[in-house]
Amino acid sequence: MHLTERQSITDPVVADPGADWTVLPWDFTALDAALVWEAGITAARAETAREADDLVKVIRDGALLWKPDDWPGAHRADQEREKWLARVADDDTSAVLFYARGLQQHHRRLYEVLLEGLAPRLAGFGLPRGDVESEMFYGHYGATPGGIHREGCSNLHLVLAGSKFMHMWSGDDWIPAGTRLRRDEEPLQGTLEHYLPDLDPREVLPLGTRLSASAGQCFFWHSGIWHVGESPEPSLSINIASYTGSFDNAATGLALPCGPRGEVPADWPARYREFAGLGPDHGDARVLARASALGMKGAAPGTTPAGGLPSRVRARSAAPLLWLPEGRRLHVATHGAVRAFPSGVRGWLEGVAGAEPGDELAVPAAAADCARWLAEQSLLTVVA
Repeated sequence: MHLTERQSITDPVVADPGADWTVLPWDFTALDAALVWEAGITAARAETAREADDLVKVIRDGALLWKPDDWPGAHRADQEREKWLARVADDDTSAVLFYARGLQQHHRRLYEVLLEGLAPRLAGFGLPRGDVESEMFYGHYGATPGGIHREGCSNLHLVLAGSKFMHMWSGDDWIPAGTRLRRDEEPLQGTLEHYLPDLDPREVLPLGTRLSASAGQCFFWHSGIWHVGESPEPSLSINIASYTGSFDNAATGLALPCGPRGEVPADWPARYREFAGLGPDHGDARVLARASALGMKGAAPGTTPAGGLPSRVRARSAAPLLWLPEGRRLHVATHGAVRAFPSGVRGWLEGVAGAEPGDELAVPAAAADCARWLAEQSLLTVVA
C-alpha cells in the first residue's frame, strides 16, 4: 500500500489519538467543494428517483422540506450552491441546512478521492470496527437540527468553504437534571445515537468547548463526544464518520500490518473478522476487499477501459492495493473489489504498489489480465 504524506487528508502524526477533540489543518487538492457539492446533488437525485432512501434532509427554520423540488439539483440554477441557498431561504435570516449521507456510495469519483486521501490516516489509526461513511453539510444555521447529540463513531469534519463552529462536551455530568434523552439509530449503520432535543445549546455553552474552523481546517473528535455544529455564515463541509460500535471514545482501530508492497499477513483476515464481528460469510477474500476500501461501501466503477490487454499502464491513484497469497493464487484487492490471479503476478504487483501516481510501468504478458482489472477499478490508467 503506497502512502505519501502529500496524499493524506490529515497528517496522522499531528492528531493526538488520546485527545477527545482537536482542530487540524488539511491539504488535499483533489477533495474540493465542487466535488462534494456534486456528490450531494447525486445523492438527492438518487433519493428523488427512489433508488435509495433516507439519504437527504433539507431543513429550513427547523422544518423539513419534503418536496424534492426544494432539493439541490431540481433546477438548473441549483448547480451553484449559492443560487440554491438563495432560492430556498425565505430571507437573509432563515436557517437552512442541506444534509446528505452515504455520498461515496453514489459518486464514484468522490469514493476514489476519499480512499486515496484517507489511506495514510487509517493506516496510522487502524481500521474501525464498523463502516466508514461520508456526509455533507451545507447552509447557515445557529445549531445543527436535532440539537446536541452523540454517535458511536469518530469524526473528521473537513470544512471546504466558509467557516463554522463545533461545540463539544465530554462525559455526562454537564447535562441538566431532567433533560430528556432521545435514542435513535443511524439509518445506514443501525448504530445507537443519543439526542438532547429539548436542551437549548446556548444554555450549556459555558460548560463545553467551542472550536472554530474555516476552509482548509477540520474538526476531529472521538466516539461518544456530545457535540453540535454552528454555521453563522454559509459553509460547506464533509464529515468522515468511522463507526466504532460504541460510545467508548477510547476505542481503537485494528492496524493493517501490510508492508509497502501490499502483502497482508495470512492470519490478519481472521483477526479482522473477530475484531469487527463479521460473520462466517466474510471469507478471507471478502475481508481483503473490505480492508482495501478502508471500511467504506463505494459506488461501482464507471466505464470499462476500451481495447485489449494492456502492455503499458500509468499509476493513477495511491489508494490501497492489497494481496493475500493462497496456494498458487493471489487474492488482489483495491477500491473494495477483489479477484484471484496466478501467484506469478506478485513481482509485478510489488512494482505497482511502489509506484508514484503518474509513473508508467511496463506490463508483462503474464500480468496483462491483472493490469486490465486494476485499470477497471481506477487504480491504473491504460497507456498502451
